[in-house]
Amino acid sequence: MTSLPSSNAANSSPSESRVSSLVTVLSQIGAWLEALGDRANPILVKETRQALKSRQFTGTFFIVLVACWIASFAVVAISGPSVYYGAEGSTMLIVYSAILAFPLMLIVPYSAYRSLAAEQEDNTYDLLSITTLTTGQIIAGKLGSAVVQMLVYLSAVSPCIAFTYLLRGVDALTILMVLVYFFLASLGLSLLALMAGTAAKVRYTQVILSVLLVLGLAWFFFASIFLVGGFIQESYSFLRETWFWVGNLAFLTVYVTTFALIHAAASAQIAFSSENRSTPIRRIMFVQQACFVGWVAGALSAEDTLKDLGGAIFASAFFLGLYWYAMGALLTSEWPYLSRRVQRSLPQSKMGRMFLTWFNPGPGTGYVFCVANLSMIAITGLILIGFFSSVMTTNPSVDQLLYFLLIGWSYTVIFLGVGRLLISLARRFVYVSMTAGFLLHVILLLVACGLPQILAFMSSPNGSVQYGLLHMTNPIWTLYLLVNNGSTAIEAATLSFILIPAALIVLLLNMRSVSAEMQYQRSLLPTRVAEEEAELHPEPEAKASNPWEEEEKASEQ
Repeated sequence: MTSLPSSNAANSSPSESRVSSLVTVLSQIGAWLEALGDRANPILVKETRQALKSRQFTGTFFIVLVACWIASFAVVAISGPSVYYGAEGSTMLIVYSAILAFPLMLIVPYSAYRSLAAEQEDNTYDLLSITTLTTGQIIAGKLGSAVVQMLVYLSAVSPCIAFTYLLRGVDALTILMVLVYFFLASLGLSLLALMAGTAAKVRYTQVILSVLLVLGLAWFFFASIFLVGGFIQESYSFLRETWFWVGNLAFLTVYVTTFALIHAAASAQIAFSSENRSTPIRRIMFVQQACFVGWVAGALSAEDTLKDLGGAIFASAFFLGLYWYAMGALLTSEWPYLSRRVQRSLPQSKMGRMFLTWFNPGPGTGYVFCVANLSMIAITGLILIGFFSSVMTTNPSVDQLLYFLLIGWSYTVIFLGVGRLLISLARRFVYVSMTAGFLLHVILLLVACGLPQILAFMSSPNGSVQYGLLHMTNPIWTLYLLVNNGSTAIEAATLSFILIPAALIVLLLNMRSVSAEMQYQRSLLPTRVAEEEAELHPEPEAKASNPWEEEEKASEQ
């Protein structure tokens, strides 16, 4: 006797089976997304929930949508019948870009700042600091929340921006570049805002930083509208030039390295004082300098001429001199004593101690690190001048470049070294933080520039001040006259004869404390800590690598 099929199986149709399979797939995707959310950064999840449920986000999102709706009708009404046959896409894209710039340049970065500053105000950061999250993960979670808000705003305005392609006058590549520029700009401003939030530890500091941040973001807002508008108008010619894409690649290199530097600095600001907060920053500085030198060398090789070598040497020495002076003012203000945790991460081998000691925290190693990098640039420039001086025909001249490298190097070594000695002297009596040390460097530079001017002005009968050896402590005026008026305007030979020995003397005076920092050696991990780490992170069991080993283990058992 045959059995009849069930009624459910008989009545099932192919459409119902497809629906059931679709439900199964969606449930699997939902389970996968839920598992991904559980594995995501908890700071990202918390900040995203708070941000998307806030009134500020809801109000801003509603304003952006209404502004896009009004702008669409307004531009079409103003254009009139020409919208059917004219090229109004560029005008509409500029309007939409201005609307998109408001949340991306103002709202999202300031929200990122407030998310971290509020942790300091509500005293909730201490709870975050005792968790297993690292400081880098905390900054990354805050920044990830800002990225989610950017993507929401971009998803709301992007359809309107894509509509401009149908109005003619703008191509798809221009639209894509505008969106990429806005995203990178907003991401960078959000990280800068988080950096400002790490420094807002006192209430009056938060007020000052909030005002400065709002003014800076407003300036970036109007500047972005102006720059994007100019790019849209000239995009047809820009996108077809090789230099445009090479310039974008070079800018991306600078952006990525600077982004990593600021991220490491923000993470160091909220880290414990016992952690190694300096070595990652110094590594990024070294990489950033290497990228800069590589792009300069690539630009010179692409031109296939050495006539512009003098200008490239001058520009490289100028920017890298300012860079290492600013970085050195911060590095020489670090605390000179290393914690036990930092000492456990020091290089152990002789080769490692020889080449990697300068990456260790400390003002002495930081001073030598900056001087060594700047010396490498100066020596490379002198070698290039010695080999190719006969073919360099651009301004500045060879002797100006020679004296600029020597005098500029001497000024940097002297001011960083004297500033570091003053900080060490002040720390014998009072506590000097990194911010106070940086300000001491700035005050030293201002005094060295202003005091000779005041003395010369008081001694001059007619009130006019002429450059003399009295003003050799003024690096700004000295180097300016050297580049614009030549080496004879500042008696460069005599000045070099004074400044170079003075720089070497200052360098030797700093070597005593530098040698003390070099004597730090790697300390072993305490037995109790090693046992706890072994319990928390046990080594994986050795598994058989072939079938014969499995048979041997089975026979032994």
